[in-house]
Amino acid sequence: MDGGKERDRRIKMRKTVALVSISILLLLMTYSYIEHDEKDPDMAYIIKNFEKFEGKKVDFAGRFVSCNGSVTKLKLMEPPYCIVNVTGKILNVSLHKGDVVEVLGIMQEPHKIKAEKIYVIKSFEYSLIFIRSLPAIPFVAYLFFRKWKFNFKKFIFEERDHA
Repeated sequence: MDGGKERDRRIKMRKTVALVSISILLLLMTYSYIEHDEKDPDMAYIIKNFEKFEGKKVDFAGRFVSCNGSVTKLKLMEPPYCIVNVTGKILNVSLHKGDVVEVLGIMQEPHKIKAEKIYVIKSFEYSLIFIRSLPAIPFVAYLFFRKWKFNFKKFIFEERDHA
């Protein structure tokens, strides 16, 4: 009879630990959601709330569109996908249409940033990141289907019988 009480106590303890863990996780997620725009704002938030970021450092990535004298135009790679005018260090770099440019700079106007640091990734090199991942797909599929099979009657994956 003593074993049953011990088992019930362990189950109750596990439920309590699970409930506390889930509660802490939900609290951390809520805090992260609330503080995201202040701690790690995206460009949509920065442009929308320009007054908060005027004269402050921002970082973003965009694709090179054109260069008009002292101003380089980049199309943002994240929402709102608009054109941003960049001045400063970027002028000394050889850019071609489609190159990905990561910029760290000072926000001057809603769509104007003075670059302090830049990092250029040529468009081919950027595409190569995705292309070199392709050979892994058949390998991962092979490993998956070695252990699992699809049951068309139940419409689920089942573990294979390795007898």
